[in-house]
Amino acid sequence: MRLFLIRHGQTQWNVEGRAQGHTDIPLDEHGEKQAQMLASALSCECLDRIISSDLQRSAGTAQVIANETGVLLELLPELRERNIGDWEGLPYRRLWQGMDELEAQGIPRELIKAPNGESIRQVWDRLDSVVAALDKLERPVAVVTHGGTGALLLAKLLRGTIQTGRAFRLGNCAITELERRQHDSFVIIRYNDISHLSGLRVMEGNLESAAT
Repeated sequence: MRLFLIRHGQTQWNVEGRAQGHTDIPLDEHGEKQAQMLASALSCECLDRIISSDLQRSAGTAQVIANETGVLLELLPELRERNIGDWEGLPYRRLWQGMDELEAQGIPRELIKAPNGESIRQVWDRLDSVVAALDKLERPVAVVTHGGTGALLLAKLLRGTIQTGRAFRLGNCAITELERRQHDSFVIIRYNDISHLSGLRVMEGNLESAAT
């Protein structure tokens, strides 16, 4: 069984460096081109299922893959990005500064949350049901999600910890491919691959991890 873990295409807020969270931002024109090139790259992979976050930047990316492959798209709210509540729309530099200040006060990074938002720990926990479902699949599946959530999901699939997720950085429409081997464990076949986006501009620093 192979699993293609994919981050959504570029949005205008990605370009502006603003935290999106649950704010339902669509793909921009560049992101739509990325999604088309991604779909072409996956067209020969014999996908059995396509599962995506229901936020439109992710669902829109996944729908292009579904159109290209003829595979039905399934939407899961559990794959949404972390809800950043009242901090959504802030520049990432301000968001990180606020989190650093709270962490300096002794609050563990994974427990920090904005007013009306959720913590990294809460995202980690809500992915349990997703991993349980993926563990039962036997045929190739594409999972389209977000930078932070994707990093945490990757850590869970590799049987890592919540801290493991902080090591991963996922680019827009990048593919991380995993394969299930013996004892139901996953191994990484390729990581954060954007070779299918050849010729398109790649934004410097437009990577997201579970650290946010």
